[in-house]
Amino acid sequence: MERDGGEVAVTRAVVPGRCVRLSGEAARVLVPGGHAACAEPRVEVLREGDVIRAIDVTCPCGQRIRLRCEYGQ
Repeated sequence: MERDGGEVAVTRAVVPGRCVRLSGEAARVLVPGGHAACAEPRVEVLREGDVIRAIDVTCPCGQRIRLRCEYGQ
């Protein structure tokens, strides 16, 4: 990790929990241009019983990202 102006820049695929801040505010991510920018993304929660294992976010443009949830022991 590198410090840049008091913020932490993460240079790997897994973001450490100490770098995550929870907020009650909604965050909107927009795709510039085109009609896809007006549509809402689709969010799907993947569970194993009561445990959330991953969250899939699919953009209206078709791009998909999976957020894997790993819990400390």
